[in-house]
Amino acid sequence: MTERPVDAEDLLARRGDGGEIRWLTMFFADLVGSTALSTQVEPETYHLVVGRYRDQVLRIVNDYGGHIGSTKGDGLMAVFGHPITREGDVRRAIQAGLELTRDVSRLSDQSKRQFGFGVDVRVGVHCGQAYVDTSPVDFSGLVANVATQISGHAPPGAVVVSDAVECLVRNDFQFETRPLVTVEGPVESIVHYRVVSENRRII
Repeated sequence: MTERPVDAEDLLARRGDGGEIRWLTMFFADLVGSTALSTQVEPETYHLVVGRYRDQVLRIVNDYGGHIGSTKGDGLMAVFGHPITREGDVRRAIQAGLELTRDVSRLSDQSKRQFGFGVDVRVGVHCGQAYVDTSPVDFSGLVANVATQISGHAPPGAVVVSDAVECLVRNDFQFETRPLVTVEGPVESIVHYRVVSENRRII
């Protein structure tokens, strides 16, 4: 990942409004093609299926020790490492993503049989320093932006991670290198990897 020469961490460190700098793992789950799908099926049916998807995300994130930090349309951002930092937060975020893709695949099969359409999800995971506002709790910095950016370049049904994540857990998972992503904003390019499989399961 190549960043422009802006010392954002120093700027954050100067803030004195009661917040704090924390190392966080951010997980962004996006329902593929949800906007187009919402115009093609009955509203009640769409909201029923999407509601089940959201329930899956909430349950799985909670099971792996994270919590939902924000929502963007049908995208959900989960945070691992706040308010409590645990050993293995990065691994658990990836494990949560893999379980979510499996559960959504089953939901898609059910939806196809019952309603004639399927759904798919893609997940991006990134870690790094972020500024945490304490009242109300909010997160700022590049971490959430990168997680969102790489999720948008993931194949449907896949979990992708940044190079910052891959280097921490490369012994626990099998990865496939993805093409370099060029984006607008403070981050010029993103190196990322698709999670192919898990070598060992640690919760």
